[in-house]
Amino acid sequence: METDMNISCIILNYNDPETTISLVNSIVNYEILDTIVIVDNCSTDDSVSRLQALAGGKVHVISTEKNGGYGYGNNHGIRYAHGILHASHVLIANPDVKVTEECIQAMKDSFLKISRLGIAAAVTRDGTGEVTLSSWRLNGLLGDLLDTGLITRRIFAHWLNDRPELKADSEKERYVYVDAVLGSLFMADMNALMECGLYDEEVFLYYEEKILGFQMKKKGYGTILLLNQSYIHLHSVSINKNVKSILKKQAILHKSKLHYYKNYLGINRFQECLVRAFLAFLMAEIWFLTEIVGLSW
Repeated sequence: METDMNISCIILNYNDPETTISLVNSIVNYEILDTIVIVDNCSTDDSVSRLQALAGGKVHVISTEKNGGYGYGNNHGIRYAHGILHASHVLIANPDVKVTEECIQAMKDSFLKISRLGIAAAVTRDGTGEVTLSSWRLNGLLGDLLDTGLITRRIFAHWLNDRPELKADSEKERYVYVDAVLGSLFMADMNALMECGLYDEEVFLYYEEKILGFQMKKKGYGTILLLNQSYIHLHSVSINKNVKSILKKQAILHKSKLHYYKNYLGINRFQECLVRAFLAFLMAEIWFLTEIVGLSW
């Protein structure tokens, strides 16, 4: 356990400078943060010039050479924080979050108290303050597929995820161990990240959290969810600005799922064929509900 922690906040931007600037302005004076690294993921708008205006002091602005996806962009920031800023821990933050210094302090304190801790996160709330999905259980192939289906994930919700953020008494339990947490905001030990190979850059978007949680568990690091701390996540503001079609989002998700199943769960060819058939059926179902019935979600 470390007593002298150097914390760098990594914020990934892609064509959404307004949201990124708002977050930086809200946390730049937090004493707990040693540095803030804004990574522009090869935006096609005027993000770079607007974000450069924030550079100076503890704020660093860097750019990637290509838009390689969420993991690629965050890895760029993590490597910069590690190699240039000598950070011992990173706070990964989506631009569309609102977090207090108290919440970040609680994450930091966790690393000083718990051995072999890889990741610490807090309960997620939406814009209305309601508690939303904050963690996942890694269920294996069948459970993960059931959690993908529009109907099955509702029927089997009780068995597919523990949802400790809804069940636990935060007065009695300060934190619980979980398999994976949302990628929108969490603190991670730099050595643990390096040992786990950082984010899988073969995944462009979605499933980064489960893959990272899988790797942390495999390497013997713990992931905890703080039950007495929370933050606001204005769910996928940046993603929705840049990927508007639900069908396109679903296609990206399915590609990431297949990568996870093949490279981490080790499914065979027969299982892969069944998975592809299930995902194709699900895509047809979503197309029918959105394009024909006119539903939106």
